Amino acid sequence: MSLDFNKGGSRYGRTTKRKKTNMILNILIGVVFIFIVVLASSLFFGKNDPATDNENQLATGEQELSETEENEAEQESEEAAPTDEEETEAESEEAEESAEKEKEKEEKEKEEEAEEADDSETEVSENSDDPNVIKTMTNPGWGPVGTSQSEPHTSVYEEGHVDWNEKLKAVEAATRLKSGDYTLYFLGNGGSEHLSVASIKNKSTGENFKVYLEWVTNKGWKPTKVEQVKAL
Repeated sequence: MSLDFNKGGSRYGRTTKRKKTNMILNILIGVVFIFIVVLASSLFFGKNDPATDNENQLATGEQELSETEENEAEQESEEAAPTDEEETEAESEEAEESAEKEKEKEEKEKEEEAEEADDSETEVSENSDDPNVIKTMTNPGWGPVGTSQSEPHTSVYEEGHVDWNEKLKAVEAATRLKSGDYTLYFLGNGGSEHLSVASIKNKSTGENFKVYLEWVTNKGWKPTKVEQVKAL
């Protein structure tokens, strides 16, 4: 019986090669399995780590709080800062107030100038046959004070009536006194339908005056004479 060593050697080589291949496959399978286990563990524990979750939540909360504070600060800044329209309105109001004050100042200066001119035209006489009269004043610059009444005019001596108020306006124009500066003692007929006379006392000086008025058609009451008297 002859032995075939070549045939036996080939069978042994194939068996050895198969074992090596199986070993390599087992190693690769093991490596892949370990990798899968490690990856799965990493994902699982990373996802459910309370510390990580808390840190993430804290970071998110801080970011949201910071953004909220920034938004509120921007909103407050926008609300505090005047808009262009508000600035324009404020400038317009300031300009109007300034113009109005300037106008009032000019009108006051004109009134003062007019008063000075009127006073310079005032004629004063201290010669009177009436012993009660201290001095008599007339002024060609005195004119009618204007009226809202229509013709034919009827003189009215009723306090508060438009004709009464216009008479007082003429009295104040002649004496340079305002309504609160004097006490009215008498306002009545001056001798005819179109003549009136008023008796007043200057509250600050105690001086007594009689003011004579005349009605001018369609123009109102006009002062004609002022007498400073000793007694009313």
